[in-house]
Amino acid sequence: MTSAVRAKSAAAAVGVAVDESSGSSNGSVADQEVASSKEAVLSVLIRKRYEKYVFAPWDDPIILIMEQLEHIEHCRSAALGNQVAIGRDPSQDDSLNDLGKVISNMRQDQSLVPIVKHIEQISDIQASNGQELASLGSLRELIRTIRKEWPRDDSIKLRLKEIQILGMPPARSLCFGERIRDDRCPLSLQTKRHKERIQAMMYERQPWRIRERMKTASVALVLCLNIGVDPPDVVKIQPCSRLECWIDPSSVSPPKAMELIGSNLQMQYERWQPRARYKKCNDPTVDDVKKLCTSLRRNAKGERILFHYNGHGVPKPTANGEIWVFNKTFTQYIPLSIFELITWMSAPSIYVYDCSNAGIIINSFQPYAKQHEEELGKALAAAQQRGGVQQLVGGSGGAANVAANQVQLTNQMVSYKNCIHLAACAANEILPMNAQLPADLFTSCLTTPINIALKWYAMQEKLGMVPRIQSELIDKIPGKVNDRRTMMGELNWIFTAITDTIAWNTLPRELFQRLFRQDLLVASLFRNFLLAERILRSHDCTPVSLPALPPCYRHPMWKAWDLVVDLALQQLPEILDHNAPYRQLPFFEHQLTAFQVWLDSESESRTPPEQLPIVLQVLLSQVHRLRALELLARFLDLGPWAVNLALGVGIFPYVLKLLQSSTRELRPVLVFIWAKILAVDPSCQVDLVKEYKYFLSVLQDTSVSKEHRTLSAFVLSSIVHNFLLGQTSALQGPLLSICLEQLNDGSWLLRQWLAICLGMLWQNFEKARWSGARDLAHEKLYVLLRDSIPEVRAAAVFALGTFISSVTDRSEEQANNIDRIIAITMLETVGEDMSPLVRMELAAALQWMVVLFESQFVAVYLTEHMRGHVSAASFVMCPDPRDLTSSTHSLERHVTIRRGASSSSISNMGGASISSGTGSSSNPLGRSKSGSGSSGGRGAAGAAGGTNSIPFQSIFTKLWLGICNLAQDPFPRVAAIAQEIVEHVRDTALCPIMAAKEATMANASEKCSSLSVSLPPSPNTRVNYLGGGGAPGGAGATAESPPVGAAASGASHWAQKLRLSGSGACMGAGDPQTILQRKLRTSSINDETDSGPGYSRGVAGAGTGLGLPSGPRESTHSARSSGSESNHYLEPGHSLTPIVLTEFIPWAISYFTRPGKERYSSAEGSAEEGRQRFPVDRNSAELRRRRLRFLRNDFVRRHAGRKHQELIDPYGFDVCVWNRKTQFTPSIVKLLPYEPQIAVAYREKVLVYDFQYNSVRTYGAESLGGNFTGYSSGYGSGSGSSSSLNGSTPRKSGAHTSGGGGGGFSAAPFARVSSIEFINAQDMALNLVAHEDGVVRVWQSSPPASSATSEDTPSKARLVTAWTALGQVNQHNHRQRSVASGGSIGKGADASGLSSAAIGSGGIVTAWQQCSQHLVIGGGGCRFIRIWDVERELKLADIPLGRSETCARVLSPYLPNMRSDVILAGCDDGSVRLFDKRCAPQDAGISVYRRHSAPILHASLRANGLVLVSGCTEGRISVADMRGSQSSINPFDVVYEWDAGGDVTAITSHQLEDTVACGNASKIVIYSLDGRQQKVLRTNEGFIGPKIGHPTYLYFHPYKAQLAVGFVDNTVAIYSPTPVL
Repeated sequence: MTSAVRAKSAAAAVGVAVDESSGSSNGSVADQEVASSKEAVLSVLIRKRYEKYVFAPWDDPIILIMEQLEHIEHCRSAALGNQVAIGRDPSQDDSLNDLGKVISNMRQDQSLVPIVKHIEQISDIQASNGQELASLGSLRELIRTIRKEWPRDDSIKLRLKEIQILGMPPARSLCFGERIRDDRCPLSLQTKRHKERIQAMMYERQPWRIRERMKTASVALVLCLNIGVDPPDVVKIQPCSRLECWIDPSSVSPPKAMELIGSNLQMQYERWQPRARYKKCNDPTVDDVKKLCTSLRRNAKGERILFHYNGHGVPKPTANGEIWVFNKTFTQYIPLSIFELITWMSAPSIYVYDCSNAGIIINSFQPYAKQHEEELGKALAAAQQRGGVQQLVGGSGGAANVAANQVQLTNQMVSYKNCIHLAACAANEILPMNAQLPADLFTSCLTTPINIALKWYAMQEKLGMVPRIQSELIDKIPGKVNDRRTMMGELNWIFTAITDTIAWNTLPRELFQRLFRQDLLVASLFRNFLLAERILRSHDCTPVSLPALPPCYRHPMWKAWDLVVDLALQQLPEILDHNAPYRQLPFFEHQLTAFQVWLDSESESRTPPEQLPIVLQVLLSQVHRLRALELLARFLDLGPWAVNLALGVGIFPYVLKLLQSSTRELRPVLVFIWAKILAVDPSCQVDLVKEYKYFLSVLQDTSVSKEHRTLSAFVLSSIVHNFLLGQTSALQGPLLSICLEQLNDGSWLLRQWLAICLGMLWQNFEKARWSGARDLAHEKLYVLLRDSIPEVRAAAVFALGTFISSVTDRSEEQANNIDRIIAITMLETVGEDMSPLVRMELAAALQWMVVLFESQFVAVYLTEHMRGHVSAASFVMCPDPRDLTSSTHSLERHVTIRRGASSSSISNMGGASISSGTGSSSNPLGRSKSGSGSSGGRGAAGAAGGTNSIPFQSIFTKLWLGICNLAQDPFPRVAAIAQEIVEHVRDTALCPIMAAKEATMANASEKCSSLSVSLPPSPNTRVNYLGGGGAPGGAGATAESPPVGAAASGASHWAQKLRLSGSGACMGAGDPQTILQRKLRTSSINDETDSGPGYSRGVAGAGTGLGLPSGPRESTHSARSSGSESNHYLEPGHSLTPIVLTEFIPWAISYFTRPGKERYSSAEGSAEEGRQRFPVDRNSAELRRRRLRFLRNDFVRRHAGRKHQELIDPYGFDVCVWNRKTQFTPSIVKLLPYEPQIAVAYREKVLVYDFQYNSVRTYGAESLGGNFTGYSSGYGSGSGSSSSLNGSTPRKSGAHTSGGGGGGFSAAPFARVSSIEFINAQDMALNLVAHEDGVVRVWQSSPPASSATSEDTPSKARLVTAWTALGQVNQHNHRQRSVASGGSIGKGADASGLSSAAIGSGGIVTAWQQCSQHLVIGGGGCRFIRIWDVERELKLADIPLGRSETCARVLSPYLPNMRSDVILAGCDDGSVRLFDKRCAPQDAGISVYRRHSAPILHASLRANGLVLVSGCTEGRISVADMRGSQSSINPFDVVYEWDAGGDVTAITSHQLEDTVACGNASKIVIYSLDGRQQKVLRTNEGFIGPKIGHPTYLYFHPYKAQLAVGFVDNTVAIYSPTPVL
């Protein structure tokens, strides 16, 4: 009955009674009145919207809603008709889901609320059992109500049907267009590798290790009490303090009292240093003191001695700093000079003076010590000066004498810097005489701090906290100082923490380290000295120390100590009277809470936490240890400064000791702490060698989180990094096998560090390399070369590179074969990787092949340049090739390089044939020079000895081509690194040739001069010239008569290289021809044994890690003698010297150095492990600015269509609202979707004009700056330059250097711009620029500068990334276009040539989809469409176009934030092809639309993804329905089609509005979507009207009614009915 009532109410809602619902009543009259009122409201709503639609057609959502409701009704009718069984049909669930989707889509529009309520009621009925007919009737009535006011318009022909095209997936799975909210649309290129430069994190590393730990080995206790006799200069009060070391001297006989006092004092010191050697001296004489001090120093040697002086029984110290002792008969006081005492004690030593006016002693010592240091410095300087003279005169014997004299001098004069003095009071003060305190109050504070602190606290009546406690009870406190479970032990523990905290927060760091961390006894004395200052100052005494300490007696932590004492003394009566158990004090728990509060406050300006030393002490407590470690880990995660503070306070020994704990709960936090420490201070690896098994167990334990296993992998990597002992220890453990087992883990960060750990394990450690080879480690790393995360791929390349370089002995062919396979595999897999980070590591890894097989690469280089009888002037890099003789040199005629098959083969690479013909499409790199490519093919063909063997010539030729292509990389830093390797090979190959040429030319010039000059030149002149001794280009060089036709600097250049190369070490540097012949004779490609390095090479500037040349390469890399003849291998333990260095590893380490908020989120799960997302700081200013931009975007989208509907003339595009002259003819113009900006491309650059700031930004070669610091703020910084990489030739478009595969490389020039896209348009847009050579560059602009108002003063731009997106573009055509574009193109140039980029003739076309972060790219003569995943920097697929002769000319653009699964490509054969990018490449084709016979000029899907607008070069424009007819021959329904003229050069359509624009030589015509001509913009509208030139490019704003036009007369304009701002 309930369901029937619900059905009735729903039926009443749509205004009729449901006849199909049997058993229900018709309802009351009131119900029918309510239903009729609701029907009226709905009818009025639909009527108003329809009138608005008729006046200005727009994509009203009701159209789509109606079709969806009719579709649901049709499906439910069919389901009910076929339903036989009684019950709930499964299709009913589908109908409910469909209704739910309709409701969710409608909720965004508030004006559709009445319809939403109706559909919700129908959905409720549908959810009830047995009410299918009732819900169906309600749905039909709602449809009839809407259709009554909004009739179907068959003339529009936009029949929204189910897509029934042959081969297309179902409609519910294929998405043609779905808008995603801005906050749900991901941002691209926001990772660390894109936003910062690849280099180590810069931070200040503060020294924290104690340089020399000291120990107080001996203690001298000198007591001058003379019990029973008071000194004459002290008048004691009555009653007076009497206790000495807590003993009353009057209670026993004087000799006995003296003995007891001395014994007690020794026992009190032994609490702090039990292992010291103690000597007592009671009432001594001068000789006794001297004998005591000298004997202690003799036994202590270089360790510290403590001298404790109690002068309570002698007069005050004198004004000269003399203390008093006795004569033998105790009849006189004898003064003892402090200077004599210091001489006997020597250094290091510590002095404690417990007497009145003790400050006089320190005041006397200071000037003496200062004078002594000055004399010591002068003596050392004089000794060094004398020693230098002796060393010059006597050679090695003189050096020995110098060392002996310095040792003797050091023994004679000792520095007193390490002398420490503690005095009980200042120079004008006497000791307190309070009878309630001991007489040696200062000594009691230093040796028994807890007792005196409690007694002093009990004396303070003003505190009044514990009035019941008497002084006698304090002496009965149970426990020992070293037992923290007792009251005495815990009080001492807390006292240590508080005094450490006071000192750490007050003292300078260096002084704190020296006094509180260097010596245990000194640290205890200074902790107690802080208490002495507090107590003695309350009695008008000021203790003095040297070095002096700032006042600490009023530090706030003393209040915490008073609270602790109060809480402890409250328990004392119960413990003593009733034997109650002791309750632990809450001090440490409260301090941890305070530390946690400090951590929770995220203020950037907060001061360091004062509780850090207390946290250190809490680590000793098992109860609070875990919490303390967790808080400490949070503190270390704040950055390097926090790690420096923690290490400075002394955390290191504590956490090192905790590694011996077996508690599993501590493992994650200890691993995190050690990772932070090693990231800041890698030198700690030495201390962790013995504990590496702890981290190995964490890495092996799969129950541990992946984040902490990653940290373990990083710690293990740090232990083995360039540390042989660590590598040996780790290899003995199962580190290698554990890393290999987890290489395929789901966490990308773990995979990265496992690969880095493997690379560091076998770096320069051959034993580990062969262990890895037995486990096929290199083959398992091949999988990571295809990883989805670029950092993982770079780590795998690094590991394989160190695998190659770990073997220096190249006499074993097995190692050579493995390394060749690895190098070829890396080149083929990541040679065209999208990430510059990976390509940079690839160049660094391939350098080891060049270093180890140098002679083979030299032979390849010489083969490429010597073939075809090339003269030396055409390939040798010299100052001026014209200066060389035009004839072939005699030495070059003798150069013959043997070619043939090598007897060695690589069986693992069988069947792979290498052909490198000119322009061959099978070249995987696709960017090789034609000269280099052809030679490799001939060499390979002649050397192929069998099907399963690859000759070494082909291998090294292919590697050389790969290195040369990297030297032409579009990312400047990658090119610079590879260029270093190329120049290294060039210098090695050409050095002997040029040296021989210089020698021959010098001899010829000498003969000529001897014939023409009467006096022959001096032999010294010739020798100096050949040796380069004269100043290059200077006056001296001119006077020495350099050879004819060569400058002095150029002539000595190669001779210097040859002399410094080491080649002449065995055969003489004066015979370069012999060197050349031998080098060429031994540099054959097919040698049986590959040459190894003959010596270690130094690289100039290698320490910077940039690999950038700093100018002409004079002697950076020199020639090397062939290892095939000498076979000089590096001895074991010696490592190779690299040619270039990258900073990938320091940059990867900095990931753990940086604060936690700057690291990626560590959320686990299959959905998060593959992502690189930063934690969201919801209070950050950046997030607030982003939200503001999202609101702006929403405003633009909502109001753009509304404003267009309110216009009187919606097609009024004849109003020019903005125009600008450009330097050259614009080929592309595009309006940014949300910013008031327009991007204009001409030739090789892109300019972005900002209407709001009236500024312009330039993206091109010159925007990188004139040097390598042009964009120093980002990842690509330090590498962009407008000059070539060798620092000579400017890099401009068209300035090509034909250097073949070797010398003379210049940076790859910028080709003509072919396409522009905007990445992250919803936030801060990045500009993606595709060039005709297949290179894609992504630029980030600087903040807008209003001053930059012209193209001559562009603001700087940062190159985010660059890669070759299409490697098989026809390079020959590209070069012709680039050279053609090098000339100046003025007004009136040929229009057809200028519009080639717009038409797409051979150009690159792109389409960017923000939601999926995919870049679709095609054109350039390629017969496929390539999809790049820009976020993962990975090539996803190459989708073939279906016909071998067709090529994509147009790709349908995607609206910002629009998700779509389809790709629409217009081809040059007139077809429009639709692809599903989710499918496999061979199955991605969906359908082909053939309505054009000429190449497609424009093809675009409407925003709803249902209507296709296409146009061809013949002017035929077609509007088709994507879900068209049932026919497989023509799967699209043509809605409209018209002819715009045969001379059309540009077509564009608005994706939201019904507007199409066509441009030709005479006019620009605006059409409506039904083909009606709405507006014409002619070339000359009147006598004084605006002149419109020939349009080269047309572009509609994605949302607004704005048309951007580029004209042939170097003009850009925007036409719109509304202003641009």
